Formats: sequence, structure tokens, C-alpha cells
Amino acid sequence: MEKKKISKPWKIFGYVILIILAVLVIFDITIWIVYKVHWNKYTQTLNDARAAGYYDSYDICTRQGNLVIEGKEYVFFEAHREVILDGDYYENLIVSVEDEYIDKYPDEKGNLKIYAKELGFVYDSKQERYTIIDIYMIDLCRTQISSDWCWRALVVTIIMGPIILITGLVWFIGLIVHKKK
Repeated sequence: MEKKKISKPWKIFGYVILIILAVLVIFDITIWIVYKVHWNKYTQTLNDARAAGYYDSYDICTRQGNLVIEGKEYVFFEAHREVILDGDYYENLIVSVEDEYIDKYPDEKGNLKIYAKELGFVYDSKQERYTIIDIYMIDLCRTQISSDWCWRALVVTIIMGPIILITGLVWFIGLIVHKKK
């Protein structure tokens, strides 16, 4: 008894499932590599800052420009983080324009991380509080970049995983039924 060959559309369907699975695996591996690269850069920068004596860090900062308080000119940053459980976090950070520090991304306005020492506080004429800092380095907020990519990979995997599983099962059951005929 000669077995029937599987039809060409059915073979193509199987290959498409395998290709989609391979693309998903490659995508997830790529995201993992991107995550590790950014995480390693973050930990290296954090260790360098701490070794230099700068133990404070401020996340998701936005460069706001310069301002003058009590006759002294400062560079102004706003630190903001949306936190679900503890509420939003805002802090006004200023550094003297005369201070020297490492600014890896001088043209970037947002998503910055500042490694610094807190020096004190000052209030402007409207009684707005500003934290005076001594900056070691301004870098990108790599933890934010890493988590953004990880969430994207998780969403894609959660959506595509069941689709691949169901279509693979349909293909496998169809193959078994075809072989039994």
C-alpha cells in the first residue's frame, strides 16, 4: 500500500510555522543580547561612579536649560519617574554652569541618568526647591532602554507563542490524520 504524499499547501503551512518560530526565537535572543549589553554598560558606569565617590543617581532626567537663582547660574534638570505604587517622583536638580563633568550625551534632552553627589538645597523666589548636585556623569537611562525592549519582547512572545502552538498542533493533527488515511 502506497502512502499518500502530503500536499504542497500543507507543506508550505508547516514551513511557515517553522519560519515564524525561528524568527520569534531569533527576536527573543536578540532582545536578550541588547538587554545584557545595556545592563553591562549600566553596571560598569554605576561602579565607576561609586569608585569615584558619587553614590547618588537620578533616573529619567530631562535637561531643561539654564536658570539663575540668587544671582548664580545653574544647569537645570528635572527628574521624573512614574511609579504605580508610590506615586510619581519629581525632583528639580541643578548644577553650577562652572562645574565640569562627563556628559556622554550633550545633545540628548530626555531619558538621562545622572550620577552625582547631593550638595544641598536652594529655593528660588517662588519657593520652589532645587537640589544642588555635583555631577560625575550624565548617561542614558539604560535600565529604561532595557526594560522597554524586554517588555516589547514579552508582548510579542505572549501573542505569538499561542498562535505558533495552535497552528503547530493543527498542522501536526492534520499530518497524523493524513498518514492514517
